[in-house]
Amino acid sequence: MIQRSIVAAAAFVLGSAAFARAADAPKPLRTLVYAIQFSAQTKNAEQTSGFTGSDSGPSGTAVGHGVVERNSTASDDGTLTVNVVAVSQDAGLVVDAAFAGKISSHPPIRVAIFADGRLSFDPQKPLAAPAARLLPLLARGFVAGRDVSAGSTWKTELAAPAKGSLTYRVSELNGEVATIVMDGDIKVMGPRGYDETDHATTAYATDRLCPVRFDLTARSRHQASADQYVTENAHLTATLVSDTFAKT
Repeated sequence: MIQRSIVAAAAFVLGSAAFARAADAPKPLRTLVYAIQFSAQTKNAEQTSGFTGSDSGPSGTAVGHGVVERNSTASDDGTLTVNVVAVSQDAGLVVDAAFAGKISSHPPIRVAIFADGRLSFDPQKPLAAPAARLLPLLARGFVAGRDVSAGSTWKTELAAPAKGSLTYRVSELNGEVATIVMDGDIKVMGPRGYDETDHATTAYATDRLCPVRFDLTARSRHQASADQYVTENAHLTATLVSDTFAKT
């Protein structure tokens, strides 16, 4: 599912001063605000045995098997506010991320963003899907030391327990803004495992190390039981509406 994105591989390393309660945060070093739109369509398919009764046979006679499908949709839009409260010597960030949507919301949650995009936060305070997807793009190592000229590409392998990779291609460079196309092929094994394919495009400010626009389509599938499969198609867009680091 979209909530169990590439950050599923992040280690939840809590306990340091950097993970103090978000309410105790000092004055932010930087504040970014994104306008968010999110939608998801879910299909639950379950293999069932067919039983029916008729005039020609006893009630409860088995007549075969079938698949029962249940479909649902969900959507939300709102604002994601990210306050940067600390920067580590190993290029990590500590942020407080709050989401305010029309359907769902959560107060500021303390999150560590490692240089490679992994996230660490209190598992008892799960992030909203838009935050979990967008925060890795704020990693200070996302484009650090990379060629971001048009046509350049690179690939990263996912950390355990996830398997797969993410590929990146710069389709255009306009001044300090690079248009980057991202594709992911993700697999997580185990009882809560899933398969996922992602396709996203971001207009990325290479001078400020943040996405200006982000458009993601994700398709995931997991086996809820021996006879039940759940497929989700999700779409997320994010647009930066303010940044205290923006040039005036």
